[in-house]
Amino acid sequence: MRGVLKLTIVAVAALLLAAGLAACGGGDGSSSTTTEAGGQGQSSSGTSKGSATKAKKKSGSGEGKAKKKSGSGGQGESSSEEASNFVPKQHQDSGGGSKQFRVNGGDNSVQEFGKEAGGTERDAAATALHNFLDARAEGNWAAACSYMSKSVVESFEKLASQAKQVKDSGCAGILKALTNPNAKQLMKKEAAKANVGSLRIEGDRSFVIYKGPDGTIMAMPMANEGGAWKVSSLAGTPLN
Repeated sequence: MRGVLKLTIVAVAALLLAAGLAACGGGDGSSSTTTEAGGQGQSSSGTSKGSATKAKKKSGSGEGKAKKKSGSGGQGESSSEEASNFVPKQHQDSGGGSKQFRVNGGDNSVQEFGKEAGGTERDAAATALHNFLDARAEGNWAAACSYMSKSVVESFEKLASQAKQVKDSGCAGILKALTNPNAKQLMKKEAAKANVGSLRIEGDRSFVIYKGPDGTIMAMPMANEGGAWKVSSLAGTPLN
């Protein structure tokens, strides 16, 4: 199970990195957490909800009042609007199962983890992964957070809130602060090239295995929350 442990370490390290950057004053404070829009991860072709939210922020005086009422520096409503503006894209995944990703003489603990999920379940998890990668590539941090598992978001925010220098300890603001602007092109490439081939499930733990840029085999830990698939890490981990 060395590969599974490796993925767990990556997820924990990412959260610790968030706390470390926040403690150094890395929090951007421009956005706040939201999980209202796009949380299902089930529809790659549907349009986003919440258009009514967008209409509420058009008057000057009303905007000021709305900011006073929202938490985390008054950005809660704008984060909700940002998430609602995200439109999922269509993606074509080849499937085929995890056998194609096994490495001769290598660590195949993720490829052999649990059992292979059926096509319908795999497609639902793949949609959540694609939506997360697309939202992240667009810089729509609120939407990206809506496709992250509840446990990761809560741990993420709890660690960041311990840093007094951070005005915005919401998921969207932290995710923005953590992301290197120089990685924008790489994130866009990964979002465009991601091709899901397998979903491995054992109990409440699971991994989506997909091809990333340049043929790199990646694994993303996933969580099923009430029938909605979510990513359980900030990034996939290379398996080859």
